[in-house]
Amino acid sequence: MKVAFGTIDGKKINDEHFGHSNIYVVYEFDGENFKKIDEIKNPYAETHMHAKVNEILEFLGHCKVWVGNSMGKGSMIQLKKLGYKPILVESRTVDEALEEVKELLGEEK
Repeated sequence: MKVAFGTIDGKKINDEHFGHSNIYVVYEFDGENFKKIDEIKNPYAETHMHAKVNEILEFLGHCKVWVGNSMGKGSMIQLKKLGYKPILVESRTVDEALEEVKELLGEEK
């Protein structure tokens, strides 16, 4: 499954809403290991408003798991209804978040 992490710079998790992220780092997760496969610049990052779910789906629709420090409650509900899995982490870096997400996804097995 593909997992997208909302970041400031590709390394630090964005502490604002997921839609405010500058770069989304995408990993493939096979149930045990993560492999980085892409970095996607948020085309909406330059606007004063954060991107909405439908806008983010344009370029992250292939990622079933979205990871960040913060997401709007309405966005999380909408994502779940669409079959996506939003995950809020406490980690401050992608490296730390990988471990946190691995544990969370492993608990669902």
